[in-house]
Amino acid sequence: MTGFRIPDPNSILLHRVFWPAHPIAKNMLIQLLRKLLSLLFISLFFCGLASHPSLQGRPLVGVLSVDIHYPSRGLNWLEIFLQEELSLQLQLADSFSIISPESMRRWNQRLKNSDWAESNSSGLNNSEISQLKPDKILKLSIQKVLNQLSVTWNIHSFRENKSLKIIKNIHSWITPDKLINSLLNDIIKEDKFFRDLRYFPLNYTWEGIRSFYQWRLKSVPKINSYAWIEHKDELEALIFSYPSLEAKVRFYRSILLIIKSSEMDPAHVPSLNSAEKDILASMEIHPGNGAHHSLLALLHYLRKEPLFAKQQANIAHKINPRDGLALIIYGLTIGKTPQAGSSYIREGLRLYPFVAEPSSDNWQPYHALVKDLEPWLNTSISNNKTNYDQLMSFGNENYNAQRWSEARQAFKDASVLEPSLPKPLLSLAKLDLAQHNTQNALSLLTKIRQKFPRHADTILYTGYAHEKLKHYNKAESFYREVLNLKPEHHKALLRLGAVLIKLGKRGEARSFLESLTQKYPMYTVAWWNLGIIYYQLGELELAESAWEESLRLEPDNNQVRVRLAQLREELF
Repeated sequence: MTGFRIPDPNSILLHRVFWPAHPIAKNMLIQLLRKLLSLLFISLFFCGLASHPSLQGRPLVGVLSVDIHYPSRGLNWLEIFLQEELSLQLQLADSFSIISPESMRRWNQRLKNSDWAESNSSGLNNSEISQLKPDKILKLSIQKVLNQLSVTWNIHSFRENKSLKIIKNIHSWITPDKLINSLLNDIIKEDKFFRDLRYFPLNYTWEGIRSFYQWRLKSVPKINSYAWIEHKDELEALIFSYPSLEAKVRFYRSILLIIKSSEMDPAHVPSLNSAEKDILASMEIHPGNGAHHSLLALLHYLRKEPLFAKQQANIAHKINPRDGLALIIYGLTIGKTPQAGSSYIREGLRLYPFVAEPSSDNWQPYHALVKDLEPWLNTSISNNKTNYDQLMSFGNENYNAQRWSEARQAFKDASVLEPSLPKPLLSLAKLDLAQHNTQNALSLLTKIRQKFPRHADTILYTGYAHEKLKHYNKAESFYREVLNLKPEHHKALLRLGAVLIKLGKRGEARSFLESLTQKYPMYTVAWWNLGIIYYQLGELELAESAWEESLRLEPDNNQVRVRLAQLREELF
């Protein structure tokens, strides 16, 4: 018969030995071959990394935060995008080791809780973050008006030359690619440290970026709930709508799968297998990212594959020698027991002290390590013991949700843990102000001032308490005191302008607010107050112009819109 041939006996033997007929044995062999191939690839890759001299000497850089000063609402998705995209571009340039944006966000929150002065370069150099031994830390401040961004770069240099470089520029809001390219040109031109930085266009659209990062801002729902399924489906739909976001979508889908898997003991292996596929696909699109390898190390650790976990942790450490998560997982897998890697674990927790701290939005896959790390952690989540940063985060979250009693208790507990910091007590005073307990707030603020006489925000809120009590002269005095300490304190500038109006000091208020709007043209409240002054002085056309500018900056402000319409009726 055509096409039929007698099989070779040797091939039959080979088939029987190397390809078992029994399905279970066949599956075991496939898994073994997969492991061996992965091991070979990782070993070769790791050896290449270890022997790569340029990788060993790469400077360490991180983007600490991107702060949107105006408008303060509606653009929080832009903060995360710019931080992550600038970090990605630095990574793709293949000249820097990058501190992950997730790690930078947590360090930034810790710095805020410890009242680090943003304008003080030496303060940042002497803060806890210096233990990461970075070469440069970048921080951006942004104001957006229509299709333009006013951007201020703060470039903090560590090592021998500890300095602060400030770069200011105006950028057009056209496409994400053009904006990122323009931002990178700022530091390329002004700081020779970044002279080898190149830009890699990724063909994003504002619609896609906004959709993805607005999704990112949502808290992770309860696992396997209807909201969880809907949340995951919403993410997956973004791949089809915006293909350029595939790497980002796959990376965060893998995090969801790891979080889901770690809810079970032992971890749910099929979810981990799916997560592995997503991480590898994301790595193929954007290679060289240490955060990917740290996540793979966690995945292998949860899948009880210590050899692979250790190797991925090694790779992550080579890409970023200050990767605390990589050191933690390496320490957990280096010996027969976790205690064998105690020194690595302790160093990792020093560099990344957030493992036991739940994030407010539940994006924390490494929380799965808490149980195994309990011998090294100062606090135990299972015993409801929380540290200062957790308490402040919890208090702020409840404050924003107007859950006053929960917020008050958290701030009180934080104050007990850190009596040398003004932040918890100030938060209690702000809470009293929010609940209209102004006299209680003023009493507490007076006590804080006795202990921290030069703390600018305490002085500011003391002035605000007096303003609410209609002690306008005292409020003016306190606001001016803040400005003596920090001339650029925008809240003090705005409050002083409002108080001058209430005091009837129209000439001084006019001069002050005209100067303020020239210096900070994006502050809609300043234009609003300037319009009030013009109106009180009978200069109605100037009032109209000021309120038009206020409305142009904040088109959804109905108060300004209504008042402007009333003014136009008076004019015509």
